[in-house]
Formats: sequence, C-alpha cells, structure tokens
Amino acid sequence: MTTSSVIVTRLKKGDLFLLEGQGDEIFRVKGVSVSAPGKHGHAKVRISYENLLTGSGGEITYSGHKEVEKPVIEKERAQVISITPGVKSPDPKIPPKPAIVQLMNLETYETYELPVPPEIPEDSLTAGVELEVRSYGSKKWIERIVPA
Repeated sequence: MTTSSVIVTRLKKGDLFLLEGQGDEIFRVKGVSVSAPGKHGHAKVRISYENLLTGSGGEITYSGHKEVEKPVIEKERAQVISITPGVKSPDPKIPPKPAIVQLMNLETYETYELPVPPEIPEDSLTAGVELEVRSYGSKKWIERIVPA
C-alpha cells in the first residue's frame, strides 16, 4: 500500500486521502475551505469528506501547512461474469442490499465479487460488460463502466 504526502491546502474536491488513526480507510474530499491567516496564527483548512466505501462522512480542520497521506490507487479492467440482483425491502427502515457482480480480471483471469455502487444502474450490467476496478491494499471497488 503506497502513499504520497500532500499539503492540505492542495487538496481539492474529489481527491482521495487517508485520515490518521483510521487504518487503510479511504476518504473522498467533498469540499475544502481555507480561512485567511490571522495576526498570530496560520491559515486553517476545513475539509468535509466521505468514506469511499461506506459513504459515512464528517469534517476535519487542519493547520494550513499540515501534510496528509494520499493513497496510490491501482487500476484494472474486469469483465462481468454474472450478476446477483439487489434486494429492496418494502419496509423503509431496512436498507436495500446492493447487487453483487462476479468479475474476472482481464489480465490475470482472477475472479472475485464486488457490490455494485449506487451510481451505476444495475440494469446496465450484463455478462461481458467491462468495468474499471480500483484497488488499494485489500480493498477493491467499481469505479465505472468502460465505454465500448
């Protein structure tokens, strides 16, 4: 798991970063605001973020010269082998279960299963469709459908 350091003032919306003490959880920047430095202090950077895989989020404030770690994400292409449809409960208190796709890496022929992210329509995934999969350490997620 490789990382690179970046000063927090250089983060922008959509960047991925790691929070201290959160292990290998990856967070996406939802917004950044920088306050002007005061007479006796440094500029402050307020970052709102969300967890890339769970969707939970929060906000954190850093000093303007603080460095954070950015994960080096690997890309791979995979082909859909099969899909297990998601389940939506009529009870609004029960969260829906996402669809699960079985994928095959197009270089190593490794097969694995991943949940379909909410931004990708389930009906657009059929056997043979190619997807772009991202990975960091042991975590993998579907980024997008590769255009034909």
